[in-house]
Amino acid sequence: MYEAALYYPPLFCYLSLRHKSSYLKRAALTYGRLALGIGIGVGLGWFAIRGLDWGLVVDHLARVSPLMIALALAVFMASGVVRAARWRMLFVEPRPSVARLFIVQHEGLGLSNIMPLRVASELTQIAVLTIKDGLRATTVLAAIGMERAVDFISSMLIFGIAFMLVPEMRPLAPYVMGTIGLGIILIGTLQVLAWRGESLWLVRRITFLVAFSNALRNLAQDWKLLLRVFAVSIAYWLMVGVSAWIASDAIGLPISPLTATLVIIGTIFFATAIPAPSGIGTFHFAVVFVLGLVDVAKDDAFPFAVIVHLLFFAPPTIIMAFFLPREGISWKRAGGEQKVEPIEGGHKGDAPSR
Repeated sequence: MYEAALYYPPLFCYLSLRHKSSYLKRAALTYGRLALGIGIGVGLGWFAIRGLDWGLVVDHLARVSPLMIALALAVFMASGVVRAARWRMLFVEPRPSVARLFIVQHEGLGLSNIMPLRVASELTQIAVLTIKDGLRATTVLAAIGMERAVDFISSMLIFGIAFMLVPEMRPLAPYVMGTIGLGIILIGTLQVLAWRGESLWLVRRITFLVAFSNALRNLAQDWKLLLRVFAVSIAYWLMVGVSAWIASDAIGLPISPLTATLVIIGTIFFATAIPAPSGIGTFHFAVVFVLGLVDVAKDDAFPFAVIVHLLFFAPPTIIMAFFLPREGISWKRAGGEQKVEPIEGGHKGDAPSR
C-alpha cells in the first residue's frame, strides 16, 4: 500500500497523516503515563516526608552499619537465585539454567525501574528469552503468568499466617482480609483455567491463555512439583523479609523478622502497581504508612525506607545496565512507545511465536 501511495499523492498524504496521528497518540500516552507516575510519586513522597525531623533522620542514616547492610544485600541477592530456581520449575522443556534466568529476571526488573511502563520487566524477559535464547513467546508468557500467580498466593498465605500469630498485625486486618479475598478469587480463576481452560471460547481465541491453561493443568497434576514451587516461593519471600529485617537492625529499628516480611511484601505490591519510576515516593510512602500502623514513628521508618529502597532497587538496575547491552537487544523509542529490536551483531534465536 505504501509503495502505491508514492504514485498517488492523496493516498500518500492520508497515510502520512494517519501515521503521524498514531505517533502523537502513542507519545501522548507514554508521556502522560510518565507524568502521572511522577506526579503520584511526588505526592506520596511528600506525605512520607511531611513533618519529619531531618536531624533525627540524618542521625539514623549516619549510624548505619556497613557490615549489616552488606549482609542484607547478600541475603537479598541469594533470594534472587531462589526466585530464578522457582521460575525454572514453571518452564516446560527446554528449561533455561538458573543462572541464565537470574540474569534475565534482573534485566527486566532493572529496566522497569527506570521506565514508566510497569510491564517493562515482563516485556524485557520475553524479548530476551525469545530473541536470544530461542524460546517460544507463549512458553515464556505462561511461565511469567504462573510466577505472578504463585507469588500472589504464597504472599497471601504468609499474610494470613502472620495475622494469626503476630498481635502487631491486627491493625492491618482490613488489608489482610482484602488480600485473602483477592487470593480466593485468583485461586478460583486458576482452577477454572486448569480444569476447563481449553473448552472456554475466550481461552481458545488467545494463544497465551491456551499455553497458560496447559501449564496450569500440568502443574496441578504434578502435586509434588506444586508443593516444591510453593515451598520455594515462601522461602523466597521469607528471605526478602529477612534481608529487610537485617537492614532494619542496621539502623536500630526494633521490628521482628515477620513484621519486616509483611511490610516489604505489602510495599512491593503497592509500589509496583503504580508507574512511578524506580518506585521513588511510592515505596517510601508505603513503608512509612505500614510501619505507622504498627506504631513505628515516621522519623524511624523513613530512614529504613530509604535504605531498603536502595537495597532492593539498585542491584537489578546495575545488573541490567551491565548485561542487557550484551544480549544483542536494543531498546529504542519509536512512535512514542518502547519496542524491542535485535541489533546487528547480536545472536538471534527463533522469532517470537505469534
